[in-house]
Amino acid sequence: MENFNNMCLKNNVISVKSEKFVFPGRSLCRCSDGIVLFTDGLLPGESAMVLVTKDKKTFREGRLINVTSRSYERIDPLCSSFNLCGGCSFQNIPYEDQIKYKQEYITELLDFTGVKISSMLKSSLIWNYRNKMEFSFFNNNGVVDLGLHCKGSFDNCVSVHSCFIANENFARIIEIIRKFVNDNNFSVYNNKTHEGFLRRLILRKFINSGQFLINMITNVIGYEMLFLKSLTNELRKFSDSIYLTFNNDNNANFNIVSSVNLKLISGKSFVTEKLNICNKDYFFNISPFSFFQVNSKCAEILYSEIFKLLNPSKKDTMLDLYCGTGTISIPMAQNIKKIVCIDYFEQAIHNAKENAIINGVNNIEFYSLNVQDWIKKMDKNNFSIIIIDPPRSGITKNIIKFLINSNAEKIVYVSCNPSTLARDIKLILESGKYNVKDIRPVDMFPQTYHVEIISLLCLNI
Repeated sequence: MENFNNMCLKNNVISVKSEKFVFPGRSLCRCSDGIVLFTDGLLPGESAMVLVTKDKKTFREGRLINVTSRSYERIDPLCSSFNLCGGCSFQNIPYEDQIKYKQEYITELLDFTGVKISSMLKSSLIWNYRNKMEFSFFNNNGVVDLGLHCKGSFDNCVSVHSCFIANENFARIIEIIRKFVNDNNFSVYNNKTHEGFLRRLILRKFINSGQFLINMITNVIGYEMLFLKSLTNELRKFSDSIYLTFNNDNNANFNIVSSVNLKLISGKSFVTEKLNICNKDYFFNISPFSFFQVNSKCAEILYSEIFKLLNPSKKDTMLDLYCGTGTISIPMAQNIKKIVCIDYFEQAIHNAKENAIINGVNNIEFYSLNVQDWIKKMDKNNFSIIIIDPPRSGITKNIIKFLINSNAEKIVYVSCNPSTLARDIKLILESGKYNVKDIRPVDMFPQTYHVEIISLLCLNI
């Protein structure tokens, strides 16, 4: 190999060999001068030519040009958009090897806890498992198209005709909408000029209940409503609920949309999914923007494991932060004295209250508040159990301080980001008040580098 000492390699093509996968699913290589280079799409043990795109003092990044020495593990991906779309990263690896590599980088990230990581709990479905997908409308050489964001880009999309990890019914809906908007000359929203009508399409279909929700996100209310009537007539054959979400906020977060901008144009205001948790069926109503795990079958495994880990009793009181639609708390309610649930999203809390009723639960209090704001109001904390299932970004130092000072006997931290989970657990352990008792990974997201992790922390007595 060439000697690169004291050379800037940006925009140069070099030969590297991958040592291992690191989170988030990147290949760690080492250049001849010892500096680490990260790239995508290279399996451990493989050699390749890569274009250096970033050259810093302590690391480099590169774009894979071609593999020069293939691993025996490499297989051909099912999807023709693999490596273009940002959705999947492990389609070129057999499922058992995906599990192996995820287990390795989770263990490396959480090794400091001193706990032996449990074997990964596998998904019963490795294809067509996602019950929710968000597609973007975009201009594809003068034609209105629907697709997913290209890997590493928020501005470019790749056209989607089928997605192998999504519910297989989504492809039919995409084709119907794609044809309709082109036949009727609809315009695509432009992020720079802020003109145009079509923005996103959100599809949710649940495997256990079979219920289907369609939500089209558009720019403004206008004459277009007249044309959408015929599309609604076509889509209601497939769906239980059809929404239009009008949003002309140029900086809008599409997961936080005011209910006044939501217009139900067909069917019921929510869809329902059934989850079997610890051998009992529970039913959950879900509104268009309410959070719900994307893999229903794996969610059943996840929530059952949390229940087993906590083994709650009638003497316990529980706090559920970022509770969503109540999927963790409601199955536990019959075994617990009292539960308090907090979530910032009003729609989710509305669903959670309904879900408590339909599942015969009456010992849970739900509050639609920002978690940060809620903990500031807490003068006294009498919870023996705290569950926290935050967004991918993890939790703030104020919330960590709250957890440390809570003196809860057990804390369960559920995370889809092992990196921020490791960061937050380190800070909790530094207090000396808690130790990690158990870590159980669940493969909620086959074909991708993502993984869901349950961690149990116990109060040192």
